[in-house]
Amino acid sequence: MNRSRRVARLMLGFAASLLANTAANATTLEAAIAAAMRHAPEIVVADADTDAAKARLAQARSGQLPTATLVGTIGYGRLDPQNFFGLGAANVTPRAAQVTVEQPLFTGGRVGSGIDRARAGIAGAEAGQSGARAQLAMAVTQAYGDVLTAARMLTLYERLLIETTEIERQARLRYRAGESPSTDVAQASARLAEARAGLARAQGMQVSAHAHFTNLTGLEPIDLQPLPANPPLPGTLDEAMEEAMRSNPLLVQAQAGLRAAQAAARGARAERLPTVGAFAEAGTVRDQFFPDYRADSATVGVRARWEFFSGGRMSGKVAEASSEVRAADARMRAASMQVEEEVISAFQEVRTAQLVEQAATDQAASAAQALESVRHEVRVGMKPQLDLLDAEREAIAAEAGATRARTDRIVAAYRVAALLGRL
Repeated sequence: MNRSRRVARLMLGFAASLLANTAANATTLEAAIAAAMRHAPEIVVADADTDAAKARLAQARSGQLPTATLVGTIGYGRLDPQNFFGLGAANVTPRAAQVTVEQPLFTGGRVGSGIDRARAGIAGAEAGQSGARAQLAMAVTQAYGDVLTAARMLTLYERLLIETTEIERQARLRYRAGESPSTDVAQASARLAEARAGLARAQGMQVSAHAHFTNLTGLEPIDLQPLPANPPLPGTLDEAMEEAMRSNPLLVQAQAGLRAAQAAARGARAERLPTVGAFAEAGTVRDQFFPDYRADSATVGVRARWEFFSGGRMSGKVAEASSEVRAADARMRAASMQVEEEVISAFQEVRTAQLVEQAATDQAASAAQALESVRHEVRVGMKPQLDLLDAEREAIAAEAGATRARTDRIVAAYRVAALLGRL
C-alpha cells in the first residue's frame, strides 16, 4: 500500500512538472507581439529614424553655442629678401597658428527656427515609430489567428477524411453485396475526393500561415495559446474619436510636419536679417616675411554679416517655404478626415465582430449537436451515410467560421487600439 502511494505521488509530481514545462513553453499573443518587436526590421528602421531626429536637434542647438577653431601651417623653404634691410638669403621654416573663439549674439531667428524644426522632426519620428509598432502588432495578431485557424481546419479535415474513407469503404462493400446501387459508391467517392481536396487546402493554408508568422516574429508557431479577450477600448465612439484626435500616430505625424514646415518658413525669412557674433582671436607667426621674423597677436571684437542682396535667392526660399506650409496644412487636414473615418469604421467593426463571433459560436455548437444526432441516426439505420457527410461538412464550415470570427474580433480590437495610439 505504501509503495502504491509513493508511485502515485511520483506520477502526480511528474504530471505537474510536465504541465508546468508546457505552460512555460507556450506562446501567447502578447509574447508573439513582443518577439516581433525585437525581430522586425521595420522597427529597427523606425528606431533609427527617431535617433537620427534626436541627433538633428543636437545639431540645431549647437548654433547658439560658441565655436573654437584652430588653424595652423608649417613649411620649409628658402627666403631671399634681396638685401632689403640688409638681409641676405636664408633657409626658413615658415609657420603660423591662429585660434578663434566665436559666440553668436544675434542670428535673426535662424537658430530658433532650426531648433523648432528639429523638435517637430522628433515628434514626427516618434509618431512614425508608434505607427510602425501598431501596424506590426495588428499584422502579428492576424498571423497568430491564421495559424490557429489553419490548425483547427487541418484537424477538422483530417477527421472528415477518416470518416469519408470509412463511408466509401462501406459503400463499396454494400454494393458488392447487392445491398446498394452504384450511385451510393460514386457519391461516397466524390465526397472522399472533396475531403482530400479540403485537407490539401488546409495543409497549404497551414504552411503559409506558419511561414508568415515566423517571418513576422522569428518564432516557430508551436503550442500557441487561444486568442485572448480584447484589449481595453473606449466605451463610446465619442471617447474613441477624442482620443484618436489627440494620439493617432498618423495625425500626430501630420501635425509635426506642419510645425516643421512653419519653422522652416521662419528660418527662410530670418536669412534676410544680419548676424552678429563676438569673437576672440590669438595668433603667432614665425619666419613668414624674412628670416627670424616673429609676430604674436590677440584680438577681441564683434563681427557682423548682412547679405542684403542675393539676386532673388532668399525671396525664392521664402516662397518655397510658404508653399510647403500650405501643403503641410492640407496634409494635416486630410489626415484628420482619414482618421475620423477609420475610427468610425473600426469602432463599428469591433461591435460587429463581437456579434458575429457570438453567432458563429452558437452556429458551431448547434452544428456539432446536429452532427452527433445524425451520427446516431445513421448508426441505427434511420438515415443514410451520405447524410452524415453533409452534417460533417456543415459542422466543419460552422467551426471554421467561428474560428475566423474569433480572429476577426481580436484584429478589429487591435485596429482600434492602433488608431488610438495605444500600441
